[in-house]
Amino acid sequence: MKYIIIKFFPSAKIDYISHYFFNFLFSLIFITNIPYLDNLLFFRDKPVYTLLIPFTEESYEENKDLIFSRLSVNDRIISVKKIEKKVILEKLNKKIESESILEDFIPEAFEIVIKKNNYLDINKENKNIKEIIKGSEIIEKTTMDQNTKFFSFFSVFISTIFFMTLLSILQINYIKKIKTFLIKSRIYGGRDWDIIFNVSSGYFLFQALGVLSSYFLIYILETEYKILNFSIIGNIGTIIILALIQNIICTLSLGYYLKSQLRKVL
Repeated sequence: MKYIIIKFFPSAKIDYISHYFFNFLFSLIFITNIPYLDNLLFFRDKPVYTLLIPFTEESYEENKDLIFSRLSVNDRIISVKKIEKKVILEKLNKKIESESILEDFIPEAFEIVIKKNNYLDINKENKNIKEIIKGSEIIEKTTMDQNTKFFSFFSVFISTIFFMTLLSILQINYIKKIKTFLIKSRIYGGRDWDIIFNVSSGYFLFQALGVLSSYFLIYILETEYKILNFSIIGNIGTIIILALIQNIICTLSLGYYLKSQLRKVL
């Protein structure tokens, strides 16, 4: 048992603990960056769809339900949310004099929520709903928020630079502390690959624990206590990719610094 500990965990306990908390902390930071990463990877002119239904005296509610039933067939649509008239009036008041606005002439408006990176064929949908209520229409508006895009890039960039810089400082410090161990390993015939694998394995265990425990903490806070809303399940693909990238970078970086140090030993 002592041989295994010396072989795979030659560093001081504080180094492994610090490596655990380093990965724990940056996993939390990367989780908060998931929305910004999505903005960068999938950012395009994001369409906003609004359904307008003019009021008709004849079978209005029944026909409106028929429109909703027709839209529910489209698997790209998640939900249809009503926009309150006071919200519409507030927007109209900014462009038109309030005295000229007659509330009775304002059609009912609904926001159509669609799945991420999906689009509606509004020509087809409009043709269908106009057959039910004449004058009904889905309006598409594209938005391009450059400030959001810039802030997303800035946040991800700063987090990555900070992560890489602090990781390099910590790992170089770790390796300096085990220089004597590396010298003895080489004297007793240890091969570079074996030494790098053994040392990296010990650190990999603690970094993996740090990453997993941070995601588990966020999951508990989100599902059990409803404190956060990062949608761990909804972004599981992105989270897996981030976790893999983080572990791969840490492992390759440590291997590189170990290899460089071993070249200096003998």
